[in-house]
Amino acid sequence: MRILLFTVVLFFFASTNVAHSQCKNFAKKECKPLLENFVHDGNYNGIVLNVGEDVELHKAFFSGQKYRMVVCREDFLPPINFKVLNSDFEILYDNKTDGYSHKYDFELDESETLIISLKFITENEEYDKSMNGCVVMLFGLEM
Repeated sequence: MRILLFTVVLFFFASTNVAHSQCKNFAKKECKPLLENFVHDGNYNGIVLNVGEDVELHKAFFSGQKYRMVVCREDFLPPINFKVLNSDFEILYDNKTDGYSHKYDFELDESETLIISLKFITENEEYDKSMNGCVVMLFGLEM
């Protein structure tokens, strides 16, 4: 069952300030270095997500700019499948084709709002559906 936690243009949020703070610290320490030479856009998109849930983020991107998207999770959580779709719901990228890579570099010909869908990969192993943890999505710009 697909559960849409929320749709936001610029960021998504955690359910409590404590969880949000812990997730933000995780994002800064573990995820931000994965941007490497890309400049972080300043938004910490983190959420405490249950294993059985998935989430979507709608975000505007501009033509002529090279982006890096990084998706990371706490180590005890199952791997994440993320897809990037355009407004017509056509899949532009699926990290499954790259061995479930945690990053994606891209540039658009036209400015548009993209949909990023995140879902835990749980088919091959049994995971407790009540288990949850921090999942973070960061964006960087190439300067």
